[in-house]
Amino acid sequence: MGKQLKPGQKLTSLDPYELGELFKHPVQHTNFDHVHELVAMLHSCKSPADYSEFQGHLFKAVYQVEERRGQCSRVLKRFRGGKGPPADVPPPAVGDATSLRAWQLEAFVFERAARQLRAVGDGLAWRVFGYDRRRILALSRNDSPGMMFGKDGLPYELGRVEDIWRDKQHFALLHDLTNCLRIADVSEFTDEGVVLHEVKKNSRIETKQRRRIEEAINAVMHGGPLPGGVVDAWLVELQQPYAADLQPLNDAIQLACKHGSRGMRLGHGRALIANAPDVVASKWGHDYESGVDWLSSIKRRALKRAGIQDARRHIIGRSADTASRSPSMAPWSIYPFSAEDCAALICDEVMFETVISLDALAESLASTGLRVEVLLPEADGELVGNINILQATWGDRSITLHPHGLGPLLYELMRPDVWAVGVKEALMSAADSCEPVLVFADEAKWWAK
Repeated sequence: MGKQLKPGQKLTSLDPYELGELFKHPVQHTNFDHVHELVAMLHSCKSPADYSEFQGHLFKAVYQVEERRGQCSRVLKRFRGGKGPPADVPPPAVGDATSLRAWQLEAFVFERAARQLRAVGDGLAWRVFGYDRRRILALSRNDSPGMMFGKDGLPYELGRVEDIWRDKQHFALLHDLTNCLRIADVSEFTDEGVVLHEVKKNSRIETKQRRRIEEAINAVMHGGPLPGGVVDAWLVELQQPYAADLQPLNDAIQLACKHGSRGMRLGHGRALIANAPDVVASKWGHDYESGVDWLSSIKRRALKRAGIQDARRHIIGRSADTASRSPSMAPWSIYPFSAEDCAALICDEVMFETVISLDALAESLASTGLRVEVLLPEADGELVGNINILQATWGDRSITLHPHGLGPLLYELMRPDVWAVGVKEALMSAADSCEPVLVFADEAKWWAK
């Protein structure tokens, strides 16, 4: 095993042996238990006191995991310098303390564990913000601040959170516990609204940071441009109500947990396949090739039932390893499922794949009266970056769709006919020069079930 394993590396880059190492690692299982417990606690929160108590538990879990991440980074740095691990660092959970590979695996696993815990923190953010996607999107548009452990300003941010609770009995959310809140340090929830705090040791706030906060507030309250980025992006609040196929997703998950894998047709040129790796492993054991063939046959049958097996262009979204990868994604911890199923999605104990025919998606847009041009050449996989996919036109206005705009379709299973109406509404109402970021009406009721 000469290939280097790096923290943050995606599961799709791992070979079967490495995947086996990961899913057999004890931290994979203990972190699932922690995430399950925290999601259940989050689902039961009702008052500011509940959220404050929950935040304390989440902080302890994230801090401990990141402390271990810091130890792993220290050891790996020593290896690069030709030194061995220091005596004051506990050995890796798997393998020998003198093995570089063992420490690479340890660092890889704990990076994942930290992201999975932050997916619960994202759920906390979505809940206390009333599932208002506008606020999350506005506050997400900044670079990730990195690890909380070892951060110089952390004691001052914790102090602000504690002072707000002691003096006002207001819940104050520590942004470092999330992946989605990247502007400001603390959100204070009052009877009148939300107050954003930028916390500094010397109380001096940089002009750039202050401007980002003002831009985020202006985008939500007054329809101004979203902060950050190189494009002129604006929130477009639609009258079109949000609607998603979350119940079929839940059904597929339950069936996968029972049988190992299950595929189904969703309509509008979509297929859904859910897999439970542990169940698949117990069914096929060490016969990896037969297991892969079985999973492939289930996917083929799902595509056939959906009528898209011969489509020239498939767009695919895979849930695996997406926890806290994107600050704009609705986190698995708010999906209207049991705490155990939410935790299983976060920790990849269960995974799903959505396959959409691009031609069928174009037909959904065309059915609203839009002129549609397919820009993507033949494709059959996950799309990344700013590649052009579709262009929709209404009159003299056009919008070009990119992979990041398809997240709700692929991961939230938003209904394409509903999404298409929203795209048309955005074209009819948005400014000519901007890139609209769509926010559908009545979305909160889907997550608050």
